[in-house]
Amino acid sequence: MNWFQLTWEWLLPATDDLLVRGQAGLVIATCLGLIVTLFALVLTWRISGDLQTGTVIFHTILALFLVSISLLAHAGSVSLAAWLLVLLLLLSVTSVVFPYGVASASATGYLIPIALAASSLGLWSGFGIAGFSSVVIWLLAWGERAGWYKPKLPPHSFHLTFNAPTLTTIFLLMALITGFWTHFLGQTLP
Repeated sequence: MNWFQLTWEWLLPATDDLLVRGQAGLVIATCLGLIVTLFALVLTWRISGDLQTGTVIFHTILALFLVSISLLAHAGSVSLAAWLLVLLLLLSVTSVVFPYGVASASATGYLIPIALAASSLGLWSGFGIAGFSSVVIWLLAWGERAGWYKPKLPPHSFHLTFNAPTLTTIFLLMALITGFWTHFLGQTLP
């Protein structure tokens, strides 16, 4: 085995259940990817001169939280780790989508917690997260149309008639595809 494979095997929980190991691997890989992204953002802001001390402190705390979630998955508490990560991702995506509205490309960020929930927690959890994400999108689109919500990006009527239904369809399909595949694997793996 090479160094990477040995390290990866060490990160996974010590169980013979391949599905649990795979689900833990998804949680750990997502956490590691997010940690790398956090440090890349800090480096980018440092180079551009936009870095602030508060940002560094926040990103460090967030990275430590992600390490803690990874350790939970490594210890075999995969469902708890997955739920914590999914909720953190939902909070993060919603905090970015809310100021900019349905027109923001960041609304597609909901696909990440949907896919993670469906693949690590199951089909119905994926549908639940897709439903939550859709409700947020519909509420923002409705709020734009009703005039009680003013996003930074200009509101348009097609956010309610096109963006919200399209994103809902994409979210539900993501949950269905990922959740069904995980269910299938769970039935076929020894």
